[in-house]
Amino acid sequence: MDDGGYVMGGLSLLLMVPTVILALMILSIDDSSVERSADRALSESMTGALWDIRDSIPVITGEVLNETAHEAINGTLPSDLDSRALVRERVDERIDRLCTVHSNMNVSCSVNSVEGASDDPFFIEVNSTVDIRSGEIHHTENLSVRVSVEGLPDPLPFRVLGRLQHNETSIEYGGSLRDYLSSGNREAYEGASGPFIIKRCPYEPYISHGSSVALYACLINGYYHESHDGSCYLCRLEGKTSCPHLGLETFIIPSGNSEEAPVSVDHVLFTAPYNGEPHNASGLILYLDRAHGEKYGVVH
Repeated sequence: MDDGGYVMGGLSLLLMVPTVILALMILSIDDSSVERSADRALSESMTGALWDIRDSIPVITGEVLNETAHEAINGTLPSDLDSRALVRERVDERIDRLCTVHSNMNVSCSVNSVEGASDDPFFIEVNSTVDIRSGEIHHTENLSVRVSVEGLPDPLPFRVLGRLQHNETSIEYGGSLRDYLSSGNREAYEGASGPFIIKRCPYEPYISHGSSVALYACLINGYYHESHDGSCYLCRLEGKTSCPHLGLETFIIPSGNSEEAPVSVDHVLFTAPYNGEPHNASGLILYLDRAHGEKYGVVH
């Protein structure tokens, strides 16, 4: 080969070097793109698992509360029940089973506490910690989820009085409440009735019950109200008629009409009954003391 051939060969080699470098750069870019896509897919998968657990907590907690309430209604719960510990344990167990669905990751959820919401007795707060691991990626998040108690049965009357007749919406007390009361005109509560399902009263502020139409609608629909003297839902599961938490109260409708009888508010009847005066709500009689009468706008 002459000198010209060597020169041409050297030039060709030099021209190939940038092409090789460019190809390696493209391959490197492609590899990085693939890695970033994998990371993004993994992140989306972890987020999906987190949302799955968060969305499932209210459903699972509602099921556990409903089942536990029916155990109270059927008389199969122990008298010294710690409702918060029991509900937490049962929710935790079911969430654990849900975590195993995400087989491509190591997912765990620990339910730390179950408590009544401090600002609204119609909600329970479930606090938990979710831990997700996949390869070298690790994510931990604390979740606080509110669960409504509306639509759940009220276990308190059954915990206090034992087995009672009820349908899907109301409780028929028969002679149970009359026999439970130790003073006052007990006969007024022979055949009394009250709500079975927790339903928030829409007549707010409560003073608007002063209208006989509103009070009558509240009574026939069996609505519940916020109360600092009534017990919260978790304490109702335990059979506590009052508690230190923000709680609930509802009316129990007596069957008799007299000059006075025990106040027709559930926590009063179940805790320390005292007499009130009759108030007529479109044919339904309630006995109220001055404090409850003012709260609901019946007494001015």
